[in-house]
Amino acid sequence: MTEEAEALADRLAPRHRECLWHVFQLRTSKEIAGELGIGVGTVDSYISEAVAILGAPNRRRAAEMLFGGKNMTPPGKFGGELAGVAIGSSDTPMPGQGLQVGEWQVLLPFRHKGVDRNALGPIHRLFWFILLVLAAAASFGMLAVGLEVLSRFFTAE
Repeated sequence: MTEEAEALADRLAPRHRECLWHVFQLRTSKEIAGELGIGVGTVDSYISEAVAILGAPNRRRAAEMLFGGKNMTPPGKFGGELAGVAIGSSDTPMPGQGLQVGEWQVLLPFRHKGVDRNALGPIHRLFWFILLVLAAAASFGMLAVGLEVLSRFFTAE
């Protein structure tokens, strides 16, 4: 990298560098967002800002400018990784690696670490739908009772 490119690279925030590292590893914005735990739009914003700061014609060229001639260690890491080997989001984790999802957590309608997407079955979806409808009905009932109590309080003079 030239001195001018190095000066521009110093203006990049750590998140810019991190997103460009993943671009250099040929990952899509969606894969980057999943790995970093941020939205796809946020990833695209970071990459667009980095491209503008570096004055590159596109995201791929910006990543090559930043990481092309350097050691292949990603930002914030201290070696130990193979250069050019990207870990895909569909790779299954090795046993004992990362958080293991408990049996009860699978029933919750939230995404969990180690699961590509929310994979609730039709029965579980129906259960949560009915539960939400009942909760909404109970909330409306409590609101109606509260309003009735307030109206009796203010009209009983």
